[in-house]
Amino acid sequence: MSPRAAPLAELCEIDRRNVRPGDPLANELPFVGVENVTRDTGFLNFDANSRVGSGKSVAFRFDERHVLYSKLRPYLNKVATPDFAGRCSTQLVPLLPRDGVDRDFLAHMLRRGETVEFAVASANGTRMPSVDMKLLMAMPIPFPPFDVQRRIAGVLNRAAHIVRLREKANDRIRLFAPALFVKTFGDPVENPMGWETGKVGDAATSMEGGFACAKSRLVDDGLLHLRPFNIGRNSELDMTKTYLAPHGVAPRSKRTLRRGDVLFNNTNSRELVGKAALVREDLEAGFSNHVTRVRLDPSVCDPAFAVCHLLTLWLKGYYRDRCTQWIGQAAFGPRMLARTPILLPPLEEQRRFAALADRAARMAAAGAGARSAALSLTRALAAARPIGESPQAPVHRVGTGASPV
Repeated sequence: MSPRAAPLAELCEIDRRNVRPGDPLANELPFVGVENVTRDTGFLNFDANSRVGSGKSVAFRFDERHVLYSKLRPYLNKVATPDFAGRCSTQLVPLLPRDGVDRDFLAHMLRRGETVEFAVASANGTRMPSVDMKLLMAMPIPFPPFDVQRRIAGVLNRAAHIVRLREKANDRIRLFAPALFVKTFGDPVENPMGWETGKVGDAATSMEGGFACAKSRLVDDGLLHLRPFNIGRNSELDMTKTYLAPHGVAPRSKRTLRRGDVLFNNTNSRELVGKAALVREDLEAGFSNHVTRVRLDPSVCDPAFAVCHLLTLWLKGYYRDRCTQWIGQAAFGPRMLARTPILLPPLEEQRRFAALADRAARMAAAGAGARSAALSLTRALAAARPIGESPQAPVHRVGTGASPV
């Protein structure tokens, strides 16, 4: 039998206790921003590219009892369960489970596909959509007995752990090529090995921005329209989610991508601006105005070498430290990119390195497939029906060596 459903407000309440500027807690409590929450899994990541709260703005308080739900850009699916007390951005809403509600169960129900779809549909705004929390709190949520909640959460926690292990492995693979780049050619900014240098604009035959297409104009049968989220953090295209634009809105010169093109994300958050991806095959596709297409002169610069150079700069915070900023967004436009320095060792050296980087990219692609399988398992378990029954069979499958990852 399926359990009864109840409005989210019956499972938890919004805890709006805050920390104001000048409060001693503003300097004592660790800060969590939206960018610190890993999408889909909710693991907290405090790497070098993450923002640190300055204590100059109002923040919410939380502790190990809360679920942190990101109302900003709900399609990113950011839901965290911290194991410490701290303060967080007001874009992260602390939800306090009511008596009889397991915190991990609540978090998994907020991450499930049905919740994400509901939140996206109820969001306000186009550039930076934000969830209407009043509507979200009225959304029906499965509400089985407490012991069943805990069993379900236990299964889903184990599946999420598999995803996290894959993510860690993928991160190591993703960092291999940049680390090899620095070992082979030295720091791309300081150039300690004295390689010949130039500017990205000098090594390119063309640099062109894409075109805008509002979500309201998207179609089911049209031209693939690549956006910033299609540029992965590993210099590869991410086609997990794609949009199609009407053929008529795309200028003729922006309807195709060639093998060897480099796509550079010129507008995003401060942490993400500057991502770049290599196009590995000819595509009939357009690209967003937040993306710059760079076509390199093959007699000067190998595209795979160039994209790894750009990735290394991104990981070093080069774009983050030099971008133009405004509320919620940052830009590193085509002119700034054209003036960006690039090492130009002999082509033979570039191509030798590119071959090694290509091997790393294939490994990363295999790892991404394994992560996707593990994430699909987590989502399938969260959506399993009837959710009120004891999930003993899924426990057996996850715990054996027959895991799909």
